[in-house]
Amino acid sequence: MKKRVPIAAALLLACLLAAGGCGETTDTPQTQGETVPQVVSADWEPVSTANSGQEEACFALSPEEFLRRYNALCQGGEEECLPALDQWMDYGVGQAAYASGAAGHQYTAPTEADFYAGPLLALCTAEEGGQVIEVVTGLSQKNYGASSGDPFQTMTFRVLQAFWPDLDQEGFDQLYEELFAGGTYAEAGQEVLPVRVFHQEGAACYATLQIGEYDQIHVRAVSQEQLDWWQSVGVEVVQGIPGLPEGQ
Repeated sequence: MKKRVPIAAALLLACLLAAGGCGETTDTPQTQGETVPQVVSADWEPVSTANSGQEEACFALSPEEFLRRYNALCQGGEEECLPALDQWMDYGVGQAAYASGAAGHQYTAPTEADFYAGPLLALCTAEEGGQVIEVVTGLSQKNYGASSGDPFQTMTFRVLQAFWPDLDQEGFDQLYEELFAGGTYAEAGQEVLPVRVFHQEGAACYATLQIGEYDQIHVRAVSQEQLDWWQSVGVEVVQGIPGLPEGQ
């Protein structure tokens, strides 16, 4: 597997100086090193979608069940299991925890004090009912080495398998490549849009890139209205999620 981490900050700066903004497409961020490890077999069904008490799209998944699934996948791995949600940083209702995501009750997982610029893991839940609307993983642009890219990919793989248990390493590789392929970095302060959106059965998966923000992968419960809006502003919206077995 060829892993990806974002291009170096110096390259971004050179691009901005030469063209007044980094408008050229980039390859999926370069990676190196060991492959993402295989995980233990998941014993749950793929997540379905529902509506919250305010009729917003959400997953039929509580934060507690997400944490149970994620931590089950960590067994035997090197990364730490996730603590209970009451130990996460609580941002309240809004869009303050990360860029370009759903508006709901947002939380971010605590990070290791000695892990500089470690990966982001965030949850967004519905105001009523507390069901999961979105899970976001992010790779900090403050650290472009493989040491940050490896945990980011491992974390993202765990998150995706919590939603789609039959996703294997080959499928993850394919999805990861296609999420970032041809993506460009939005400038700081601009509205950031997905590189492209893959969706099926009410679930969307997409990546976002913006200078000064985490490089993010989102798994989000999504309405047809949201998909139509993305299309109306020029985002490519694709039926089906690459790498998933048929029927998932």
